[in-house]
Amino acid sequence: MFLAEVVRSRRTSLKRAAEISHRVLNFLPHMKNESEALSLLSEIEKDFEEVTVLKKALHFGYKNVDTKVFENEIKDFAAKIFVKDIGISASFLQDAARPDMDIQKLCLKYPEFCDYLLSDPQKQELLQGFKLA
Repeated sequence: MFLAEVVRSRRTSLKRAAEISHRVLNFLPHMKNESEALSLLSEIEKDFEEVTVLKKALHFGYKNVDTKVFENEIKDFAAKIFVKDIGISASFLQDAARPDMDIQKLCLKYPEFCDYLLSDPQKQELLQGFKLA
């Protein structure tokens, strides 16, 4: 379904989609769990950048609190505050990129980011179940 969508939306060619599906078919008999699927996607991603979008969409290998899951929201917020204060925007992005950072820590350090997420019903759903206080 993923390949059909990237071909339909013209984000890749039919030939490229065929190459990706051929690679997946070669690995498919060996996949038995999510960990192996993540390995497959990571391996294929080296040759086919289109797979990165799928991997992100599935949030494979990420916990709900990982900043990677909130990548679009982080970028949007950084762009929004960039026009007001480039220094805070840069610090926010650096903190968000730290390997030990999760969304809860980021919200505690930058309450404005938490407010930003809470101001939009769709983004608010991402925070369900978090204890941010």
